[in-house]
Amino acid sequence: MNPRFFAKQLSNLRRRVGTLSFILVFALLPGAVVKAQVINIPVGVPVGTSGTGNARTDEDNFFLRNNVAGLTDIPFRSQNGQPPPAVSDKGLWRFNGTLKLSTFLDRRERFLPGPGQGITTETRFGPPLNWASETTYTRGDRKFAFGWGSYTIFGFQSKLKDPSSLGPLATFFDTRVASNDWAFGVAMKLHRKLSVGGSFIIGRGFVNLARPNPTLAQLGIRLQDQLDVDAIGAPGASVGILYRPTPRLSFGVNYKTKRSYNLEGGLKTFVLVPGPSGATQILPLNTAVTLKLKPPAIAEGGFEVMATEKLRLFSDFRFYDYTADFQVLVVRAEKTGQPLVTLNLDAFDVRSFRAGALYKLNPDTILQFGWAFTSKGLPDAAFSPGTINTGGFDYSGGVIRRVMGDRWLNIGVAVVLAQKRTIGPPANTLFPGEYSGWGGVLGIGVRW
Repeated sequence: MNPRFFAKQLSNLRRRVGTLSFILVFALLPGAVVKAQVINIPVGVPVGTSGTGNARTDEDNFFLRNNVAGLTDIPFRSQNGQPPPAVSDKGLWRFNGTLKLSTFLDRRERFLPGPGQGITTETRFGPPLNWASETTYTRGDRKFAFGWGSYTIFGFQSKLKDPSSLGPLATFFDTRVASNDWAFGVAMKLHRKLSVGGSFIIGRGFVNLARPNPTLAQLGIRLQDQLDVDAIGAPGASVGILYRPTPRLSFGVNYKTKRSYNLEGGLKTFVLVPGPSGATQILPLNTAVTLKLKPPAIAEGGFEVMATEKLRLFSDFRFYDYTADFQVLVVRAEKTGQPLVTLNLDAFDVRSFRAGALYKLNPDTILQFGWAFTSKGLPDAAFSPGTINTGGFDYSGGVIRRVMGDRWLNIGVAVVLAQKRTIGPPANTLFPGEYSGWGGVLGIGVRW
């Protein structure tokens, strides 16, 4: 074996941008497309009410995640069994935290060439863990409030592994992407009916994926390409308004700016090169790459109605501006900044409709209910087993129970039902089949 020969071949490969670009297109496609969905886990916080919270003012809401302006209107706690005061001589410190455990089942009915040939693939994965928490302070006169917290603004995982009975046709896809954020925000009451707020956001984003090497797969050789990139940064802002024309009715509007991560890391792939004797050799190739991950701008609005002293009803609408950020993606070499490939995603704007309710069963127990629908974000051409994106519904419920003094335990569960989506030619000839799935989310939280 001549090391200099292989070194020269690899050097030639790196200069052949066209060939390497084809490899990178196939290997990086899931990492690009996944950003156009980012709602694979659609249930936000609070879990028991399907993540509603844009106009809510109760203590169990997550204001840093939903609408920071509502911090001024968090109810003060009752003293000696009396109703909570409208204002207080003392301010209110509050902590709210939830651990989310989720599991999902991705399903593909895959049709193979030939009469009557097909196979159903099901892959369960989990439990992905997500932690959301916030610490807040509301001044006694309600004119000022602030807080800080952490949460996952989006998280996506798509995973399918074919049975080994398929032999060389079996594939394995695993895509994970997320932005775990930290936020600090303040809120002020401009009028007794109107509050405004804003927060500064920074996070850690990552993309980690594995999928079959396309060139070797055609030869019946199963080796995986892997991409692993991450970064801390992507500063952004969230601004919100809370308007309460009456004590029983409130409206909330929130806008989160688009952000941008410059993810850095490596791509591990395999290439075919001619050996000294003319025989083809398989060589591993590790390439340093950069990839921009752009959480989109999000516009949200909602309302809350206190129907009775025991029943609160609320609803939210969210708009994710994917058409502004996820139309074209450029992958670059880390050292030179040279564009290696340009991907056209043509992502759709995503819309999410959410509704929920809180019912005060007694002074120590509150029941939660929720429902949501989230639309799909990808066209058929961008769909793959590594980017399962169908849109769907979630149904949730839970209980909030006082356990000691002002310490409360919050348990919420949600069932996620994906819509069935049929993929095939002419838009997509690589990954035909019927895709569906379902999942569950358990949220366990504490508040005091």
